[in-house]
Amino acid sequence: MKKWIVPMILLLLLAACQSPDQEVHYIAKSEHWKAIYHSNAEQGLRLYYLGDGYDVGPLQITIEGEKESRSIIDVQLNKEGYYAFTKKESEKIFKRNAKPIIHMEWQSDSETLDIKNH
Repeated sequence: MKKWIVPMILLLLLAACQSPDQEVHYIAKSEHWKAIYHSNAEQGLRLYYLGDGYDVGPLQITIEGEKESRSIIDVQLNKEGYYAFTKKESEKIFKRNAKPIIHMEWQSDSETLDIKNH
């Protein structure tokens, strides 16, 4: 019986020390845009247009992370009024304690969103 006590205690300690992946939540809002990223969501980063209508024309989006950056041009909002990055693209930039910046350009306007980790 004593042979099993030490291995059981070690097993319990190892299990207790392992922490599950913590969820990462980022949210930002500006005058015309809202950005949402949840690591546990099906989609990656979602950028919502807050103005009237969804026909803002082609967008240019630049996301600057600590080690990764991504720029795309000539993308359109979907019929629900947002653009979504894939989860895989988003995970590279939106890591815990990262401070990414999103630059949006559309028609003759531009805005920068500073993302906050929640």
